[in-house]
Amino acid sequence: MYLKEIRIMDFRNYANLRVQPHQELNFITGPNARGKTNFLESVFFAGLGRTFRGHDRDIIRWDANRASVQAFFSLADSTVEVKAEIANEGKKKILINGAENGRQDMPGCFGIVLFKPDDLQIIKGSPGLRRDFIDNDLGVIEPLYRDTLYKYRRVLAHRNNLLRAGGDMGGENISIWNEQLYLYGAQVLSLRIRLLKKFFPLAKKAYSEISGAGEELGMRYLSTVKLSGTADAEQIAKDFRAEGKVREREELYKKQTTIGPHRDDLVFYLNGKDVRQFGSQGQVRSIVLALKTAQMRMFYHDTGEKPILLLDDVLMELDEARQHYLVDMIGDQIQTFITSATGKEKFSGQQGKIYLVDGFGFKELEEV
Repeated sequence: MYLKEIRIMDFRNYANLRVQPHQELNFITGPNARGKTNFLESVFFAGLGRTFRGHDRDIIRWDANRASVQAFFSLADSTVEVKAEIANEGKKKILINGAENGRQDMPGCFGIVLFKPDDLQIIKGSPGLRRDFIDNDLGVIEPLYRDTLYKYRRVLAHRNNLLRAGGDMGGENISIWNEQLYLYGAQVLSLRIRLLKKFFPLAKKAYSEISGAGEELGMRYLSTVKLSGTADAEQIAKDFRAEGKVREREELYKKQTTIGPHRDDLVFYLNGKDVRQFGSQGQVRSIVLALKTAQMRMFYHDTGEKPILLLDDVLMELDEARQHYLVDMIGDQIQTFITSATGKEKFSGQQGKIYLVDGFGFKELEEV
């Protein structure tokens, strides 16, 4: 898939912008704080129906009432029109070929892979960042996973409200919600484990390509529920229920749900050693690059379409060898948008367009 045209209205610092990007490489340069990342964000919003920073309402230009993005994607030999808009009050509307999409996000057929400097924190940062990677980056093409996770989060929020109220609120007892927590939580865990089993071999292979021989990437999913060693949802629900009963008094005291997929973690290893403790910055960069590569390959494997790649100011985060790997990957018929103040010479052998973002607007300069 690729983006044929995008029209932006009152989005961040853009009042009105229309761009017809190149099917392969699009290099966006210019001074900092002029809107390079904002443009990538508009492509991301068009493809996934949400922003990748802050709240969705934050994208509305400061003196406007709403923001909208209209995009035309080439997908499966046809053109798909997407219009996504959000109003000041937070109401969001998404139209696909003129028909309103009842979901707040987008169908999994729109593949957008984003790589930004903050992603380097996935490995050594908080567990929440690794859960977000699973839920938002890998789970985006699995409709069942997204739907089940949404249901689990709704039940979790209501149950936590009841815990804060002492387990009973308006005659509504927490026991009513326990079973739903176990049911949806088990389904999320089952789907998450299956997703990672499909994803990890791709990540392991990509890391080997990047780092060469001598280092083997490992991964372990750390569940707060004591699992019986199976991905079967029914068995996981039994495990969750048994563990939940043990934790009931503790959760009433702490006034929060202490176990479940919202508390789980993902740990990476190199030659059996925990990267969080022993990994170098170079190794961390290689792992994150491998994760993004595997994410792209999994989307292609599952859909038959190559995703759109957004690289937000990450060239300076990578050394020469990793930049070379990235350039080779981009050359494989993947539409790519790169923001960077420098470095366009690295892509001199590829077809594409260069755009300058400065105080005078968003201008196409020349062919690469």
